[in-house]
Amino acid sequence: MDQLVQENRLLVLDDDASVGFTICAIAERVGFEVRSTVGVDEFFALLDTWQPTHIIVDLVMPDIDGVDALRRLAELDCRATIIVASGVGARVLDAASRAAVEHGLTVAGVLSKPFTPRDLRALLMVKPPPSRGYAEVKTTHDPIDFIEVTEEMMQAALEGQQFNVHYQPKIDCASGALAGMEGLVRWVHPEHGLIMPNRFMALAEESGLIGRMTIQIFEQAFAWLAAHFQNADIALSLNVSAKSLDDPKMASWIAGLCVDYGIDPSRIILEITETSTMADPVAMLDLLTQFRLKGFHLSIDDFGVGYSSLIQLARLPFSELKIDKMFVISAPASEESRKITIAILGLAHNLGLRVTAEGVEDDWTLDFLREIGCDYAQGHYIARAMKGQDLLAWLHNRYQ
Repeated sequence: MDQLVQENRLLVLDDDASVGFTICAIAERVGFEVRSTVGVDEFFALLDTWQPTHIIVDLVMPDIDGVDALRRLAELDCRATIIVASGVGARVLDAASRAAVEHGLTVAGVLSKPFTPRDLRALLMVKPPPSRGYAEVKTTHDPIDFIEVTEEMMQAALEGQQFNVHYQPKIDCASGALAGMEGLVRWVHPEHGLIMPNRFMALAEESGLIGRMTIQIFEQAFAWLAAHFQNADIALSLNVSAKSLDDPKMASWIAGLCVDYGIDPSRIILEITETSTMADPVAMLDLLTQFRLKGFHLSIDDFGVGYSSLIQLARLPFSELKIDKMFVISAPASEESRKITIAILGLAHNLGLRVTAEGVEDDWTLDFLREIGCDYAQGHYIARAMKGQDLLAWLHNRYQ
């Protein structure tokens, strides 16, 4: 895990839970650990126990206005980098941020609603100053405490076979048995070590290198599955990029891999994000139907953070749904997240879909998922993503 993931924590206070979840989803993709709350008491409790490095505060709240929240943060000598957010006018936002600075807080800037992912990412890339006040804003071309990835580096990585698959176990909630694993790409750089996908995946898609990467990752994962689980009833989940889905030959190519490695297509689950299904709905319906006709399972990933979830769920031939980790991680502390998780589970089961909950961080959450009838679970409490040989050792220690 890279340095940014280990050190940067974002806490969001916004009375609109959907906005909080959206912010967290964007922040997580650039390497932040995230928490979001709609309640003031929970916010200040998390401030004390979780100790975030970054905070986003909505100025307009039902129980406390943003100015009072910022004043209280100053009284607590909060040292996190703060982003002030609201849909009020720019002058009010600027005045609130100036007041926060004058109270001795570190302010990255203001996030005016509605905002774009780029707006939020730019503020999250702000470098804290040596003393309190306005932080120094980096441009998107500045380094972020570690190596900046270039297209040339990625081309060299592809030629040098530096992209590896790490595997995160997925267990049956009821029995605890291994149900499968998700294959996740990791870049093992000879000089810079492990580079996480949030540092290179967008560039891979923009540069057109995602196709070559997909070929390498799928071939590597299929070979490993065939070598170690040829006769086992264990599923392998792999993420499919939106760009890869533009290729009408994708389904036939993956089916050919199954033939080459002697793997039944029903053991392969292709994970597709909600946003990937929105570009060309007709072409997407054709392609996903082809996948299902060839025997593959399809999982709609990160369910609940997009804007057309129900439409996509109704019209596309998915066989599995993955509840977004934002709901699962916050379930122990948030009754709202628990209700949303239960509602999504019921909807999916009524549609005949299996359900996987990702983001299981503790035994309470796993017990909760078991009690409400969730099918599968994965997360750091069960096991982190690991190299193939490490997964084999983990299996030996856990089940034998």
